[in-house]
Amino acid sequence: MAVQLPSDLPTDRVHNALRRLGFVIAREGKHTIFARGAAILPLPRHPKVSRELLLRELRRLGISREEFLEQY
Repeated sequence: MAVQLPSDLPTDRVHNALRRLGFVIAREGKHTIFARGAAILPLPRHPKVSRELLLRELRRLGISREEFLEQY
């Protein structure tokens, strides 16, 4: 059975997991823009990241939920 992500994830934990996956912060403004090679991942600067947004972006980048959860 697949492990479920919480409905809203703390932004700092998401950022740390992305760093462990090899992403770096390219720039910050209204969004924090993460980059890994040619892959770009924008996240709004809110206290929490919605599960739906995160899963959509991970799927777009070819990162599995399990791969993300290993680093989360």
